[in-house]
Amino acid sequence: MSLRQTRFSTLAFRTNEVFRARTKYVSDAGLEARLIVEGDSSSVPGTNGSSLAMMRNVPYVTNLNASNYWRGVHCLVFLFLATSGMSLPAQEFRLSGEVKIVPAAKPELPIYVYSPDGHITAYPQRGNWIVFWPGTDSYSSEGKTISNLSGARKVLSKGDETEFDNGGAWLYAVFPQIGNRMLGFYHAEDHKFAADPTSTFIAYKSIARCSSTDGGRTWKKDAQILTGEKPKPEKAEWSGAGDHCVIWDAATKRYFCYFQEQGILRMAMSEDAEGRPGTWKKWFEGGFTEPGIGGRATPIPNLVDKEGGNPSVHWNTFLRRWVMVYHNWTGDLLISRSADLTSWTAPKLLLEKPSVAGKVWYPTIIGTTDKEAGEKAILLYAHFPDIEKHERRFESREITFLKDQAPNP
Repeated sequence: MSLRQTRFSTLAFRTNEVFRARTKYVSDAGLEARLIVEGDSSSVPGTNGSSLAMMRNVPYVTNLNASNYWRGVHCLVFLFLATSGMSLPAQEFRLSGEVKIVPAAKPELPIYVYSPDGHITAYPQRGNWIVFWPGTDSYSSEGKTISNLSGARKVLSKGDETEFDNGGAWLYAVFPQIGNRMLGFYHAEDHKFAADPTSTFIAYKSIARCSSTDGGRTWKKDAQILTGEKPKPEKAEWSGAGDHCVIWDAATKRYFCYFQEQGILRMAMSEDAEGRPGTWKKWFEGGFTEPGIGGRATPIPNLVDKEGGNPSVHWNTFLRRWVMVYHNWTGDLLISRSADLTSWTAPKLLLEKPSVAGKVWYPTIIGTTDKEAGEKAILLYAHFPDIEKHERRFESREITFLKDQAPNP
């Protein structure tokens, strides 16, 4: 990337000394914005510490020992750049507070070591939080807060070797109905391949419906609602359609399901109030026209260039927009928004992976529930210190949405 000099008015650092600089290097792409950052320079959003290297390129700064001075500096930066080209995008959210660990529910939760492993369902009921933990077998628990849960119990188990969910049944979406009735949509994995009987991990994925009549303590499995366009292969390979979330739009009385197929996010819709099998249509070339079972599905516009999976969607009462978070395949979390659940903005970086060797996956935003939030909410996600291993930390951060800087989709 070539560099050139450009002028800006003031660069001031609130430390024991104030430094003045007259020039700064930027890329030929250019910038046209006013950037205000306050806080520890190592935590500037989106830089992952790169701002330190950038500032070392500023000439004419007196008494600055770049190798020693910048560690822990607290700064207030005002940059007024007057060049043509790409504009710096407005910040639409802010992550704050310490990274916290979400503890396991008690008694012992067998799947905690692999949690989170997809979208988390959470909602208040009779003064407690009800939380569903998806996994090979899925569990539920309850407590006064998400960090203080008890009563962990298995509620949905994987099927036998002849079933499409013989590899696991991840309960990703739960919808309380009248009384003790509940509807659920789970991620199913089939680990049995005719030409590869020794395979035990690689999966053909699909999405299925289930229901409960006792408040989610037990579930009755229905049938698949979505499968991949191509049938399950004879040899083991990652295939099918899954890694999803489901949202109900009360305004249009429709369910929307966002899932990945061939590594790219796609969507489907059901106008049935129960979301029953056979009522789902996949989005194909501008409309919901293809059947959920075996139908074709084109990628969601604006998300096609940002491949990923395991989305989480909620209605944000502060923004008056739908918000989607998901992970890409390199280990970062991305965020997008929509006014109608079909047209989504180009994704932006929400949380960068903490290291080259690690990744952050499986995000869920929790506000009043996992499907509705306001100005302030909690971001849950899995932090994998080593991308090659399954061990992870169940972490949370506070997230604040910024309304006045949020462009319409």
